[in-house]
Amino acid sequence: VISRDGARGRLIDDLVSLFGGRTKPVMAHLIESGKLTLDDIKEAERAIRALARKDNKR
Repeated sequence: VISRDGARGRLIDDLVSLFGGRTKPVMAHLIESGKLTLDDIKEAERAIRALARKDNKR
């Protein structure tokens, strides 16, 4: 049995690999197509800040 999170992770990894492993083109496409909302961007910023805090603790 594959978990939803596991399947999502693999799907996202496959999508990024279609763009040569680069995330910037994926993000640009999502923004340009209107599929990435301001709320999505704010959530991404929160995740980035949390990752930075975690990195600083190392």
